[in-house]
Amino acid sequence: MIKPFFILILAAGSFFTVAAQSDANSTQVGNAIQQLAVTQAGNGNTAAVGSFVNFHAPKDNTKGRRMLLADWAKGSVTTSKDSVIQNDQTVFNYDKITHDLYYSMDRQTVIEAERSHIKGFTFATMDGDVQYARLDLVKPEAFFQVFTPFDNTHYGFYSLIKTEFKKADYRTDGMVETGNNYDEYVDNVQYYIVAPGGKAYQPVELKKKSLRTALPEAKTKVEEYLSQHKNDDINETFVKNLIGYVNKG
Repeated sequence: MIKPFFILILAAGSFFTVAAQSDANSTQVGNAIQQLAVTQAGNGNTAAVGSFVNFHAPKDNTKGRRMLLADWAKGSVTTSKDSVIQNDQTVFNYDKITHDLYYSMDRQTVIEAERSHIKGFTFATMDGDVQYARLDLVKPEAFFQVFTPFDNTHYGFYSLIKTEFKKADYRTDGMVETGNNYDEYVDNVQYYIVAPGGKAYQPVELKKKSLRTALPEAKTKVEEYLSQHKNDDINETFVKNLIGYVNKG
């Protein structure tokens, strides 16, 4: 995606309220805004994206979408300095191909957030809040959906979505047809269980065998849960609830 940049002047304090998690007086609003935005190399100016993927109306009959959400969503961002940036005018979306977070204060001017300055973010959607966070242990340049966060004593459950753009590849020789006659964004979701302490992780599939392999130290609790829910579909909710059961000890 080509990103022609132009200077955007941000009025410090006009758009964001900042709540510092560690020290309420340690972070100024203006500093938090400047920390979040990508800056142009060498001059320190905020880089706004003048050309942006139109996620409101996919081209022609394209299947799927590049952006995580079909429209902007309200939300919040936690910076690398543990400040939470949030307000009612600011909306967000996430690029599933480049793993970039974008935000806008007027739904027209789009600003690319500097990913190295972000610990995580939350989108407020019609289905509830969706939380994303860095998981440097697995892939530091991306953001993972958080189903259950790990800590020093509990397992975590995360997913990483990777999206690939596939152009139409329809072919026919008059008798045999192959491929698709439409462009498509194809999602591939990978799941991870992170061990307590966050120093080890295990890729996991939505299958009983894979779950058993990923949680050998919690074998008894896993078998209990699987026995109690043997007729349930094994999906994201199933694994999230399993991790919750294991974490109860």
